[in-house]
Amino acid sequence: MAHRRWVVNASPLILLGKTGHLGLLGVLTDEVVVPRAVADEVGAKPDGGAALQEIIAASSFAIVENEEATLEILSWDLGAGETQVLAHALTHKTERVVIDDLEARRCAKAMRLGIVGTLGIVGRAKAMGLIDQAEPVVRRLRETGLYVSDELVRRLLKEVGE
Repeated sequence: MAHRRWVVNASPLILLGKTGHLGLLGVLTDEVVVPRAVADEVGAKPDGGAALQEIIAASSFAIVENEEATLEILSWDLGAGETQVLAHALTHKTERVVIDDLEARRCAKAMRLGIVGTLGIVGRAKAMGLIDQAEPVVRRLRETGLYVSDELVRRLLKEVGE
């Protein structure tokens, strides 16, 4: 079986860390890659320090140096973290990017990258039996700052049988 590698942006790391579900990433894929720009962004947030410490301690997470971003990526004028997630994914042919930012998702789609967001992590975790219920996790994620529409939440919960 091929080695599955996901590159993760700051908001999924912070949100999953704040709700105690950061470990789900390490179970859903073989390697979780965190570009240096993303790690710096997570560590700079008042509520990101604990998540960064968990990332550093987990064997399934790897903090990697920043990549040279292509002009194609730079033309999207994304934040440093999003830019590095996409640059790393393109340079290293990773399976998926974990990113919530809408413009960054559009860029990833334009570049034909596999995409999953924080909600998708919860849905996959429920489907694999890693969590008993998705709804309480989604509710807590929204309380801690995940901005998603009610319709998207309804669709996810329907997909996982809740």
